[in-house]
Amino acid sequence: MRTRLATPTRFGRLRFAAIAAVALLAGCSSGETPTQRTAATPGDSAAAPGTASATPASPQTSTSPASPKAADGTDLAACKDADCEVEVRSGDRLKIDDKFGVDVITVKSLRRKEIWLGLEGSTGGLSAEGRDVSVHGTCINGRCHDEGELSLTPGRPGRVNTIQVRLAEVNSSSAILVLIPK
Repeated sequence: MRTRLATPTRFGRLRFAAIAAVALLAGCSSGETPTQRTAATPGDSAAAPGTASATPASPQTSTSPASPKAADGTDLAACKDADCEVEVRSGDRLKIDDKFGVDVITVKSLRRKEIWLGLEGSTGGLSAEGRDVSVHGTCINGRCHDEGELSLTPGRPGRVNTIQVRLAEVNSSSAILVLIPK
């Protein structure tokens, strides 16, 4: 009696390759849960982007909900160069270098999923993009003053002149605002 082995079908080969890949990946696991690092906190050692920290982060000991953590913390002066990630609260004022054409960005209000920003400039050319944008300017005897406002949501960034503005996180008391010069 002659036994004949069936020739593997394309589906069978794909299924075998998938099973082999899963087994290989499972064998490479170090047993640790992967973590993602998004922002440096005071006391962290400098780690190269995409690498894990040598020391694990300490667990939250507070019983209140965790507040957002921004790379620049609450240092609003870090935004002077329009390149920052800061935790802001209602009433905070971010003073921006004059070369960007906007002098101050003020946090007017925070809502559950939205932040309202007030804009002030003195170049006569303030422009903005975002939700609910309003910009107006006046020039008297060559002195110009611009004012405006816009709102942002986590899924919809905005722009103030050449500065990209993004809302990373928001709750009723604070938000993480990201500014990137373009």
